[in-house]
Amino acid sequence: MAKFLTGGVCGSCSTGRCLWLSGSGDTPRLLRCAWNFYHASHQQGYSTRDQFSPRAAVVAALGEKLGALWRPQPSHRGGRIGYMLQWQQYKSDYLKMAAAASSNRWNSGHFLPGLNQDLRRFLEEVGTDPKEARYWLKQFQRLSSIPSKPFAVVLVDQKVFQNPEMLEALSSNIAFLHRNDMKILIVHGTNIPPGTTLTEKQLQENRRQVTTDTMTMVNCLQASGAQAHPLFSGSNVFRAEAGDSSSKGRVVHVNTEPLAWCIESGHIPVVSSIGETTSSQLLCVDATEAAMEIAKAVQPIKVLLLNDKGGLLDGSNKVIKQVHVPADIEAMSSQSWCDSDYQAQLQSVAALLNDLPPLSSVVITSAHTLLAELFTHHGTGTLFKNTERIFKVKSLEDVEQARLISLITKSFSKMLRADYLETIAPRLHTIYISEGYNAVAIITKEEGVNNIPYLEKLAISTKLQGEGTSDVLWDELRSDFPTLFWRSKNVNKINAWYFKRCEGSWSNHTWTVFWYGICSPKLSYDIVDWAVNHPETFLEPVEEEFDKKESEVSEPW
Repeated sequence: MAKFLTGGVCGSCSTGRCLWLSGSGDTPRLLRCAWNFYHASHQQGYSTRDQFSPRAAVVAALGEKLGALWRPQPSHRGGRIGYMLQWQQYKSDYLKMAAAASSNRWNSGHFLPGLNQDLRRFLEEVGTDPKEARYWLKQFQRLSSIPSKPFAVVLVDQKVFQNPEMLEALSSNIAFLHRNDMKILIVHGTNIPPGTTLTEKQLQENRRQVTTDTMTMVNCLQASGAQAHPLFSGSNVFRAEAGDSSSKGRVVHVNTEPLAWCIESGHIPVVSSIGETTSSQLLCVDATEAAMEIAKAVQPIKVLLLNDKGGLLDGSNKVIKQVHVPADIEAMSSQSWCDSDYQAQLQSVAALLNDLPPLSSVVITSAHTLLAELFTHHGTGTLFKNTERIFKVKSLEDVEQARLISLITKSFSKMLRADYLETIAPRLHTIYISEGYNAVAIITKEEGVNNIPYLEKLAISTKLQGEGTSDVLWDELRSDFPTLFWRSKNVNKINAWYFKRCEGSWSNHTWTVFWYGICSPKLSYDIVDWAVNHPETFLEPVEEEFDKKESEVSEPW
């Protein structure tokens, strides 16, 4: 019984983890522990308001509430959705009590930690790379200074509403983001194929279903502890005009004032894809079109299109991990499995990216993986990203040498030797340079190592660090060179990135030599000997010429 009173270990689950639940979805265990806590305490004559540690008191208070209200039945009105909402409401009460207690009794090191600790714990749970996490947190912090600007626009497919488990996971994840002041905007509705004509009866049924889904979404969010506000048809969000039929419309204008008002007031806007004409006629609008038009209007960092497939599928029904726009669009369009509807979807996403900020991305994924997709470049869904074209040149005469030198020196925060370009010219094999001179890889061919290509420099500008550009460049190198070796100073912070991509390495007190595609022990000895004796290409750092803050890196250079 003493375990109950410490507030650190739970007498029901024996771990104490139930005391830290904040939207994890483990509702049954949370309620069971609170129920047992309540009864065990009363059996020994304790009051739920006294003689408990702060955390224990919160769980006991929830147990007391359950003592009076806990009568959940699967036949509860509303079916499985109503049953799930009832459970969620109990968890919501628990979170509200915990938040109230934490505001005046606990510090950030106790039950409900502060923002940064909350996010750090989440990032550890999902296994996000800290460098990527820093990138997204930096973007979030920048956006948090704009009260009405959402971090992400989320499109919820209608099939998600038919899956209670998926809907619960989605509402829990969005509630986590809302608690951490990450502003989300939700859009949902019906996907209407081109050329579809809706009868009056179908139109009425569609509106009825969309209205029901709106209420369900809002109830789920509020039950998970997040304040949400529905924007039904007639809320004057979408100005539409009739398309192919009198019942189907296309968006011509998005009124962002209701959206901004919701976000500024601390609510999550839940928008249904019903448009309104200038004559107040209501028109059904394709949900994907509605979400994309809202994204163009509010300019978020992320646009997430949620479906029940987990991403965009290829001809083998496997999820396509990444689509680099515009480079991959043409290649995918030529595939036999890419029909006209598939191509239209690709083109619409590509067009959306062109209207969003340069750092924005579009992801098609599942409701279960929402958080992972927001905090990483490599989630489980399909990531669409605008990337600069990578050009391959064979001569220094084909590049702007001043911009090349500037990119390298700023990325390394070191000055190159004055004769650097002259020394690599005779040995140069290929230069991979991005269209905007924000990323470069220089490959040379060296004598004495059996002409194994050497990665002389890999540099990413501070503008693109953390954005995944290095992976695009690396994929090009792996595709073009079956074997490659390179070196890095032991103090280089991104050596962990190199270790993940190499197949062998060797270190001394100064250098680490990496390679892949080399199996011969003699050849690996030769490349190590060559690399550690290769002349230094940089001068000593000149601190006053570089802003330390600007040169902070989150990806390899």
